[in-house]
Amino acid sequence: MNQSPARYRLHGDNRSGNCYKVALILRMTDRPFEWVPTDVLARETRTDTFLALNPNGRVPVLVLPDGRILSESNAILIHLAENTSWLPAGAYQRAQVYQWLFFEQYSHEPYIAVARFIVHLAKMGDSKKKQMQHLWKNGNAALKIMNDHLGQAGFMVGEQLTIADIALYAYTHTAHDGGFDLQPYENIRKWLSGFEAQPGYVSMEDACQ
Repeated sequence: MNQSPARYRLHGDNRSGNCYKVALILRMTDRPFEWVPTDVLARETRTDTFLALNPNGRVPVLVLPDGRILSESNAILIHLAENTSWLPAGAYQRAQVYQWLFFEQYSHEPYIAVARFIVHLAKMGDSKKKQMQHLWKNGNAALKIMNDHLGQAGFMVGEQLTIADIALYAYTHTAHDGGFDLQPYENIRKWLSGFEAQPGYVSMEDACQ
């Protein structure tokens, strides 16, 4: 009897933008994978079984077809983008992609994703008004930087999609869940629509399953 070929196994929470990044590139590059639901709020990332995969206790975790393990969403994106159009061959453009990946993790996600968690998932917005003001201020600063940049380019790096777009799309398209108004950011709204029109695009709901 023929055995099914080994494939990727993605441990993730379907409410997480970081998990969506990985599921999205797997689907947009036509790589079959097994989705392993891992509920962060139910502390499923703190079990001994999960911590054996990632001692940091965070999703996503990707198990490669050969059994090796990767964590940290943007590191996984880089690995999956190797030798594809999602990561430019030129050294300078690759560095630009990395620049936006670092921007996403340090200046974007800590504000936009955290605001979304507090308001949309934990339902604690009213009790954290002071923190929310801080998150909105810094999140809007990140959105302005993106919007200004996208006024000069169709995508985050050059004129074709890269993993920089995936990384920033994941939480930008759900920013409204955290109380951010995208109406003033015309260039971001055009970029979101353009991303969603790409062949192979799937929503968070459809990708993470």
